[in-house]
Amino acid sequence: MIECYRYISQQVEKDQIINERKIQSINAATNYATWYTITRYDDENTAQQELALPLIPSFRIGPIRLDEMPNLSILFRSVAPAFGQPGGGIEVMTELPIWLFGLWDFGSNIWIL
Repeated sequence: MIECYRYISQQVEKDQIINERKIQSINAATNYATWYTITRYDDENTAQQELALPLIPSFRIGPIRLDEMPNLSILFRSVAPAFGQPGGGIEVMTELPIWLFGLWDFGSNIWIL
């Protein structure tokens, strides 16, 4: 079974997840396009590099089974280099919200939801 994960670093997105239990990008300019990967990263630095993230992620969301994901607009493409990171991870994207099952805190090494 394929599973998806989301890695986040912005406090405002973490607050939305905790308060609303909803996973969705906070960026209206991209029509709330929300990116996930099929790779579980246990090291936040590796996640930043392979997902070409601008910041080191503080939290991991998932696993979310692929068959539980809403309609995906982009399915299984390679992450392009960006923000000085090499990319190369695999990503999928949806513009629809997902309701939260749990939130992993890398700093504390615990589930916070």
